[in-house]
Amino acid sequence: MRSSRRQIGPAALTFLVAGAMCFPILWTFFTGFKNEPDAIAMPPTVFVPLTLEHYEGALTGNYPHYLANTLIAVVGSILAAFALGLPAAYKLAFFPGRKANDILFFALSTRFMPGVAVIVPIFLLYAKTGLIDSLTGLVIMYTTLNIPIVIWLMRSFFKDIPYELVEAALMEGAGHRAIFFELVLPLAKAGLATTTFLLLILTWNEFFFAVNLSGHGAATLPVYMASFFTSEGQSWARMSAAAILAVLPVLAVGWIASRALIKGTLSGAVK
Repeated sequence: MRSSRRQIGPAALTFLVAGAMCFPILWTFFTGFKNEPDAIAMPPTVFVPLTLEHYEGALTGNYPHYLANTLIAVVGSILAAFALGLPAAYKLAFFPGRKANDILFFALSTRFMPGVAVIVPIFLLYAKTGLIDSLTGLVIMYTTLNIPIVIWLMRSFFKDIPYELVEAALMEGAGHRAIFFELVLPLAKAGLATTTFLLLILTWNEFFFAVNLSGHGAATLPVYMASFFTSEGQSWARMSAAAILAVLPVLAVGWIASRALIKGTLSGAVK
């Protein structure tokens, strides 16, 4: 009995923190059902007539176009980043050379560089090569941003795998390709899930390069969200509905992969 009473406090605190963190999302979801005057009313109103107009408008308007662009850019860049970054992470984890630390620092430093410092040369290069307002251009840009994250995170997860397993496989005559695909990757599934979800969140929400390198043809959901801010004002109800629809795919993926994400996170915490 005493033990159960002691658990009430932490449990209540957990629900309180979780409620505070979820409140903005719940309020945005609710605002999407309001009429525009009720959405911007001060003080905020709760018991008001509700409408599906804004959610229906988002689904039947340009939202599917921006959603498709976002999916292509995100999935394409994540796959490309894994294809290029995983072999590097494998090499740096199990067979680091003398320059391994320099390579890791260089990879990380590319993430430190603010986008505004490089947008001019990147924009000129894209304009010369016809990549402005193209999904190929966005995939290349996002892949460049994601590769350092893949290298750093997956190298960390690979280092959790005993090197003796790799060494034994080499002594048995297995090649690096077989070791990589049949031994290392299966043992790092939790790390792959965690890294994939992190890349999904970062790329899904990326705005700076999307708004500067794309027009209507290749624009993604963050650019679509920004379109609600005009010189004539903001449509908060429509923007709330579009925002909820924009985050639903990420929430769904997080829910489906929650078990692997928790396992990967705990693995990192133990280290």
